[in-house]
Amino acid sequence: MSRFLEEPTPEEPEIVEEEFLLDRVANAPRRHKPSWGKSLLAVLLSLVVVVGGGYLVYSKVHGFKFSSTADYPGPGEQDVTVTIIAGSTISQIADTLVEADVVASSKGFVRVAEDNPAAASIQAGSYVMKTKMKSTDALGLLVSRTTMVSHNITLREGLRNSEVVASLAEQSSLTAEQLNASLADPAALGIPEWGKGNPEGFLFPETYTYDNNTTSTQMLAKMTAQFDKISTSVDFVNQAKARGIDPYDALIVASIIEKEVNNQVYANDVAQVLYNRLAKGMKLQLDSTVIYAVNSPGTITTTDEERANDSPYNTYVHEGLPPGPISNPGQWALAAAVNPTSGDYLYFVAVNPDTGETKFANDWAGHEANVALFQQWCQSNPDRCS
Repeated sequence: MSRFLEEPTPEEPEIVEEEFLLDRVANAPRRHKPSWGKSLLAVLLSLVVVVGGGYLVYSKVHGFKFSSTADYPGPGEQDVTVTIIAGSTISQIADTLVEADVVASSKGFVRVAEDNPAAASIQAGSYVMKTKMKSTDALGLLVSRTTMVSHNITLREGLRNSEVVASLAEQSSLTAEQLNASLADPAALGIPEWGKGNPEGFLFPETYTYDNNTTSTQMLAKMTAQFDKISTSVDFVNQAKARGIDPYDALIVASIIEKEVNNQVYANDVAQVLYNRLAKGMKLQLDSTVIYAVNSPGTITTTDEERANDSPYNTYVHEGLPPGPISNPGQWALAAAVNPTSGDYLYFVAVNPDTGETKFANDWAGHEANVALFQQWCQSNPDRCS
């Protein structure tokens, strides 16, 4: 623990006789008078050392740092294209701008961004900016996106088309109306003939780059083209036909697997269950299809009322597969749908939705035991199963 030391008290000066003191002065050798300039310089240097040292100590104690917050006067000089990487923090964006000489100081840009809530809306992509801009002007361009020449949009696995449209409309200049109009023309999007004119399931989840001139049809066509590329890489159509499965039915199965499984280790076994139940004429009874049918935001459980919904997508009410895909599946779900494992599984349940651990059974008694494990998880996570 640090201590403050008291300044020593000076000793009392010794009193001497006046005559003796005068005698010493009279007989003392002559000395040169001190230089006032040098004395003053010494005093100033001492003050600099004391003040500077004190500031360093204060800075260390209070966390202050020497840093530059310089800013260019603007409005800017030469055009420069700056690319903001997806997931960049404000500090990383600031460093990118400094590297391109758009702003003078990372710290200065960060301070400006922290004072503007709109900074949180900066999107990944490429922007035409200028060198030597004021930080406020640079932030304004990024927030307004008026000089954005390309941008990245990432779509995660398992989104239904309505969610894809909402995400695209939020992240691009395209409107939901434009995107839905393009979805209504599946032939223009490159949907294969076996897709039965339904674009659901064909908007492949991926990161895409677009520019400001990209139309809604071009944007969606990129996704269907990526679906074609990935489905070809797993030989989706040929493998489905080789197993006697209609490719469109296999896509529906893949879309169910995507929603039912969050750990791909179990994907092929889930495909086995689905095909075995279909072969036996058993209802699939999948909550994922009910969630799609009622357009619910839920992901795990459904209510009795929802399971009674008469939608053709409700597999608790109707036998067989739903009439179309319920999500846009990723690569491993597509591969699993045409590569089911062999066996006699008829039931499955995710006993731990967080880890994706899934249990399988070939009879009702085994399934009930597995359901009990899921119910134990629900009791520990009541907010997740309500």
